[in-house]
Amino acid sequence: MPSTLTIAQLNNNPSPRRIIIVGGGIVGAALAFHLSKAQSENHIILIDKSLETLLGSTGHAPGFVGQLNESPVLTRLAKDTVQDYLTIPGGFETVGGLELSSTPSGLETLARRQRIAQEAGLPAELLTPEAAASLAPDFIDANSIKHCLRFPSDGTANAGVITSYYVDQARARGVDFLEAAVTGFTTTKENETSKIATVKTASGDINSEGSTVILATGIWTSSLISNGSTPVTQLPIPIVPVAHPYTFTPPRTRRVGVPYPFVRWLDHHAYARDHGDRDGLGSYDHPPMQLDPTESAIGAWPSSFDQVLSEACSNLKNKTEFQIQGQNTETEEPWVADKPFNGIFSVTPDNLPFAGRVPDVANLWLAAAIWVTTAAGTAKLLAREILDDGENATTSEDKALLDALDPARFQGVEADLLLRQSLSKYNDIYNRET
Repeated sequence: MPSTLTIAQLNNNPSPRRIIIVGGGIVGAALAFHLSKAQSENHIILIDKSLETLLGSTGHAPGFVGQLNESPVLTRLAKDTVQDYLTIPGGFETVGGLELSSTPSGLETLARRQRIAQEAGLPAELLTPEAAASLAPDFIDANSIKHCLRFPSDGTANAGVITSYYVDQARARGVDFLEAAVTGFTTTKENETSKIATVKTASGDINSEGSTVILATGIWTSSLISNGSTPVTQLPIPIVPVAHPYTFTPPRTRRVGVPYPFVRWLDHHAYARDHGDRDGLGSYDHPPMQLDPTESAIGAWPSSFDQVLSEACSNLKNKTEFQIQGQNTETEEPWVADKPFNGIFSVTPDNLPFAGRVPDVANLWLAAAIWVTTAAGTAKLLAREILDDGENATTSEDKALLDALDPARFQGVEADLLLRQSLSKYNDIYNRET
């Protein structure tokens, strides 16, 4: 998709009601869509360094949408997200989700999660190993598990389809798109509060005086916030990019019958899904690795990930079909979506996103560290807060959610501690209380 305007046109036609969204993945696209639905005079511009290809985490997201989280905030956002995705043709398939265990502590976890799900209004049922294996017979050996919890309303999201839908709908409503690589910001200061005065890009500077600027920049947020030697905000924004292995089977004939649910092996921190013409598998069962992403959300392949995937595959009935040797990105062709890869995503100290106004930068908002699972729900929440015009006014429940996602919530905490806390969340990212 080409740009719909130029930097010169933006600078020559300043607007007091301009909203600049930086980042064109699923979060930025959802924000553009939901902001554009309002009857307002806002001029919305989405800026991304690649309008044709998704270079961020959206482009390689496995697409699992498990709505239950032991954080009520994430559960609420995930439920809202699924309701949005269900309205998008080809965006979401309600295949259900399975969580498996073979330990007494695992049974306690699953029983607790069933209770929490029921309290949250999500259907959840304990199954026998045989019943679980019948739902995904190529994945599950009934003799290797003892406990299973099924979430019938969970499913898989096609992040590319969803993002394209949001972009097309936003563009039809007058949202402008600009392909440019944002490299930083200049700020001005009034009293104790700063403002972003310029959005700096590789193609030229954009005058942002009077504009609302929203960073939906995922794994690049921390580097943009740090802004070289002049941080945009004095608040700690601990969004930590980490490495994550994911692999596939070679292409195969599509299965017939009822689609497989996605499956998680809780004891082994592994998960798998049916991608239609191949199967996919990922693992959290390795020490967390902090990364510094550059051009895309695909990182170099650590050789240790070969063993990580080998151990993860051992939990599946069709274990021998998965590829486990990753690509050496320094010597081989660019990454393609059918080989093992290192997909970079972000973790935070409490597993929660950052969504809301940055209090010491008057015109800056964050929408970052947000997964596909909660992207639409968070975007809708933030759009209501930004517009807050009666028809889109926030509710008391919205306020409680925004308090939990407040970009200022780690004020006064040491950076080293926040980094350690963020990395500690990686290994049990789905099930640990936050």
